[in-house]
Amino acid sequence: MSLEGLIVPTPTLFGDRGELDEERNARFSRDLCVRGVDHLFVLGSLGEFPSVDEPERDRLLAAVAAALSGGTDLWVGCGAPSTAQAVRFVRQAERAGARALVAVPPYYLHPTEAAIGRYYRALRAEATVPLLAYNIPSLVGYALRPEFVHALGRDGVLAGVKDTSGSLPSVRAFLHDAPAGFRVFPGDDRLASDAIAAGAAGAVMGTANVLPGLAVRLVAAARRGDVATARSLQAVVDRLVGVLGAGPFPAAGKYLAAHLRGAPEGYRSPYDRLTPEEERAVRAALAPLESEFLGQL
Repeated sequence: MSLEGLIVPTPTLFGDRGELDEERNARFSRDLCVRGVDHLFVLGSLGEFPSVDEPERDRLLAAVAAALSGGTDLWVGCGAPSTAQAVRFVRQAERAGARALVAVPPYYLHPTEAAIGRYYRALRAEATVPLLAYNIPSLVGYALRPEFVHALGRDGVLAGVKDTSGSLPSVRAFLHDAPAGFRVFPGDDRLASDAIAAGAAGAVMGTANVLPGLAVRLVAAARRGDVATARSLQAVVDRLVGVLGAGPFPAAGKYLAAHLRGAPEGYRSPYDRLTPEEERAVRAALAPLESEFLGQL
């Protein structure tokens, strides 16, 4: 089982009344597979996972799994505030054919580190595929210590970590003294090339939803050690990150994927489509770069 390459954290798409739209999600997924991405990561932060209820998760995972092609596989976010809920998500993901599980630690309330360890061990006991921790302190409210994550790796609980701290030193800390075979993936697109050069097994890139060809080429160049190409492509990614930042998350990404490559879009309150003012701001940021981006599709 491959734990390397480009992982795309996909948005969840909804219908005109905010209902889950399986066909839109399947179409979005099919197009990314055709573009040659390695893994689709469904129900992560960009996938608005707290807004998707359990019956909807089943339908979403079934739609995406049926849309997979060309060697692209399915990774599923399974983290939850309670261990019991996260265990249900693990079972659900395995039934859908997930090839890896990514679990944010319990959020809102802050459990002890010992309790977080028991949480991950409970998920591992239910899983037959690799389990990765998801370090995202800006949303969870606390950071996972590399030494703690490594200890769970040495015990066979965790196969790796997605680090969305936004810090290259943090990525390096997860790489330093990691157990053999332990995989580290940056979750900040701006760190992709540097993190891979430092030893990361690939990168989780939300910008791949907008310009998948660019992300595929960047990760491939970085992994083969083509530093000049990786840096050139990274500069384009960095400019795209700036455009995405001109509007709210995750609506700006959905809008740009639709605008630049014709992807389907769909929104659920409170993460609504861009207002006219927000759309103007995104278009203003995009305008001087649009021809460059279209050349990277």
